[in-house]
Formats: sequence, structure tokens, C-alpha cells
Amino acid sequence: GHSASVLNCQFTSYGRQLVSCCADGLIKLWNTQTSECVTTLDGHVDKCWALMVKEDTIVSGAADSLLCFGRMLLRRRGEEIKEEQLQSEQQQELRNLLFDGKFSCCFFFIVSLNMPYKCLGVAEKILQLDDGTTQLRNLIENLQMDQIQSLLEYIATWNTNSKHTIIAQNVLFSLLSTVRANPLQVILS
Repeated sequence: GHSASVLNCQFTSYGRQLVSCCADGLIKLWNTQTSECVTTLDGHVDKCWALMVKEDTIVSGAADSLLCFGRMLLRRRGEEIKEEQLQSEQQQELRNLLFDGKFSCCFFFIVSLNMPYKCLGVAEKILQLDDGTTQLRNLIENLQMDQIQSLLEYIATWNTNSKHTIIAQNVLFSLLSTVRANPLQVILS
């Protein structure tokens, strides 16, 4: 950590990193998940009071009358950027499907994205349709085993809140009346 008082700090990289400055003039970059110092800048000889982080550039001001500009390891790794882009694209696709009322497509998509409460909302919309129970059964019939397992976990989560139990029970009934007993035994064991 710092050897003197921390005077300013800012989160960056979507909260995954923290930049701090302190009375010893050091600026440190921290990984918020591991609480480890990633790197240290030592451009000041006096208390560092001001700190601004923009993308991968840090601007700091201190009692030594200096403004320091530095580049730190704020750049995200390529995999992280690709993952964030993929998640953003998936979120947009989901919004488009919901907006267009394509709840069947939405249901598959949401189960694969591990979004239990979005899935609850879509299941509720499907069940409100005239042939909603039939549509839900048809959807569940086409799920893969890992998706069925996720859906069972969602149902367990939904059942913990009395507001959601009716929908949870309807989805569970549809699942149990659709899926054969053998696959459920494998999932539940």
C-alpha cells in the first residue's frame, strides 16, 4: 500500500482498477478484484492532491507545483475488450428481440446469457399469450441439458420471492411435463 495518507482516488476500467495518489507523491494502480498494486508512478516529490484519469492517461497535480501526465496499464487486454463488445452486442440483440415481441427467440437467448430475472420477465410475457403454456412447453422441449439445468436454477431463485412463485411454478410445470425423467435425474444428481 501507500506509506502515507491517500489523498485522492478514481476508479477506471469499469471499476476493475483503481488509481490512487497520496501524501508521499506516489500514484498507484490497483486491481480491485485482487487488491494488489499493479504499478507505481513516482513523478512527484511532494503531496499529490489532484488526480484525473481518462482512458489510459493519468494527470496528477501535487504540492511540488508539477503537473504530471502518465500512461499506465489501464489498457484492457484484448480478451476483455472482445468480451465486453460481445456482451454489448448480446444486450442490444436482446433489447431488439424484446421490442419486436419475439419472446420465443428471446427465451433461448436469455437462458444462454445467464440472466434469470430477464428470463422470468420473458416467461411471464409468454405465459400471458393465448397459447402461452403451449409455446413455453415447445420452447423447453428444444432446450439443451445445460440450458435445462440453468432454467431449474432460475426457478429455484424465482421461488424465493413470493411475487414470482406463480410464474416459477408454471415454468416448472411446463418443464416437468415436457422433459423426460432420465435427463432430469442426471441434472438433479
